Amino acid sequence: MNHTGIIANCASCHNGKIAIGKPTNHIITKASCETCHKSTVTFAGARFSHTDVTAPCASCHNGIMALGKSPKHFVTTLPCETCHRTVMWTPVIYRHTSPAFVNHGAAVSCTSCHTSNSQTIPWKFPAFQPDCAACHADKYRPMSHLKFGRPMQVYYTVMELRDCAGACHIYTDHTQRTILTRRTGAHRASGGGW
Repeated sequence: MNHTGIIANCASCHNGKIAIGKPTNHIITKASCETCHKSTVTFAGARFSHTDVTAPCASCHNGIMALGKSPKHFVTTLPCETCHRTVMWTPVIYRHTSPAFVNHGAAVSCTSCHTSNSQTIPWKFPAFQPDCAACHADKYRPMSHLKFGRPMQVYYTVMELRDCAGACHIYTDHTQRTILTRRTGAHRASGGGW
């Protein structure tokens, strides 16, 4: 077969019946052959574009067909595409979807909380998990969190305000029946400055 002049529609012949088609270990894609294979003399040197990839990353990036996770990779069971993008592998982009683990903004790296380099968080203060205090109890300043001022000043404990984003009202007195100042949502996960 002379392939001279053939620049498109390879699969019309290379379909496994008329001529050899994709091997079983081929990267899973709906892209046409000529998208990656630019030579009709050899299939080597293909330039791969992820644009038309339909399968999960790990179906190819398994360490056999294509590079897989490095030994130093963050230990996780999540699929690659949860954090990585095919157009740019880094920076890693991940958003927590659980209300218990809110996003802390781009300034906080994954390993800031995931100190064991895995999906599981080793809480600094396990008694407060999964609330903010489980990581930030050592930064809590009672004198900044007045509960009431009469007959004497009493401050909230870290246990009372363990989820930081909740209400911490200042009451008129020790009966806690009348709110003097409403303070809701004073802290934001992405705000910093605890």
